[in-house]
Amino acid sequence: MTETKAVALVAMALLVPAQAASAQLASRLEAGALVSGSGSGLSENAFAVRPSLRFDAPRYTLVATGSAWHLGNDWQLADGTASLALSSPSAYGLHAELEANASRIAYDAGLASDQLDARASVHMLFDQKAGIWLGGGIDRPVQVSIVSAVEVTSGGAWTRIGEATLAGSVTNFAFSKAGTLQDSSGVSGCAVSSSTPAQIGSGAPPGTSKAAPAQSGSDCQRQSRFSDIEGSLEWSIGPLEVHAQGGYRVGDVLNAMDDSRRWGGATATYWVSSQFAAVFGGGREPGNPARGLPARSFANLGVMLAYVPIPRRAIAVTSTAAVTVFQVENAGYGHRTLILRAGGVERVEVMGTFTDWEPRMLTRIGRDRWEITLPIDVGVHQINVRLDNGKWRPPPGLPAMRDGFNGDVGIWVVE
Repeated sequence: MTETKAVALVAMALLVPAQAASAQLASRLEAGALVSGSGSGLSENAFAVRPSLRFDAPRYTLVATGSAWHLGNDWQLADGTASLALSSPSAYGLHAELEANASRIAYDAGLASDQLDARASVHMLFDQKAGIWLGGGIDRPVQVSIVSAVEVTSGGAWTRIGEATLAGSVTNFAFSKAGTLQDSSGVSGCAVSSSTPAQIGSGAPPGTSKAAPAQSGSDCQRQSRFSDIEGSLEWSIGPLEVHAQGGYRVGDVLNAMDDSRRWGGATATYWVSSQFAAVFGGGREPGNPARGLPARSFANLGVMLAYVPIPRRAIAVTSTAAVTVFQVENAGYGHRTLILRAGGVERVEVMGTFTDWEPRMLTRIGRDRWEITLPIDVGVHQINVRLDNGKWRPPPGLPAMRDGFNGDVGIWVVE
């Protein structure tokens, strides 16, 4: 397999957005208390700092995140991610996505896991109110010699009900694992088939999983499979945003241990202003046999300074939010700044006669404010806006007419 190489981006100059005609750069910073506990993970309170940088272009997105903990008198680098996502144009509600990631998960100074992975998926939207997706890919744990590349397949659906978005998914994992008397995930010995007696001292019950004996009596190769069934709820009302999720794991006892059978958690964000929010939450995460990580509980309480709200989680949801405000300010020298209000979205674009009908991406300023400054002449223009690669629509407050493509276009008079 050709492994994806990712370049980690270091972004410590935060909260300074940059804008181009068709792309945007945004950043955020979270800081607060973190409490996490597991069999061998972080067992005390820590002060955590989490910077992130995001670059959006019409057909691709680059994201880099990191975190550092302050334990005692020392700072310790913790989690980090670098990712690249590509998306195809949408046709009849159907589009494809390709994503590559390099990630690091750290529980404490002695327990961390690095991984490269790639995903491909196909999404179908139904009038921006619901959707389904199917996908698959490869995960490759780094420096975990007992685990082969992990084959991943997934599928799910989502729907929007009022201000709430409900989603459900099923993800299947399959990989080969070379076990010893004590492997990296804490499993003693390895399983054997029901027709082969369990080796003395292996610690594995007979018949739990098929395995092929290796060169010695303490090594073996076995096929591991398990499935995660997950559901999530995202809901917002006024300045409060809530995300809750839970899951159940299906698999044999070696891959779905009792502490990872069920999990759940919730996070709430309260926006004091458009760029300042309080974040609090907690829950439990399942173990990851492929990466050798145990289950853990967590709780956090902190604040966030951001030009971009908390990123949408790893579910394929397209928001049904609408533009609520459309304003124009004179920027001088023949330029005008378009200001739109649209919360809960990841991308806002505008096009019209003043852009030769080429889409231009707006820059997010705070929670729901989007801006772009363009050279626009006095006169009558046609204009449309689009949210999250959805349908092009006229901005609110403008008269509309039918265009030549069986759609509507806004009529904007610039004085």
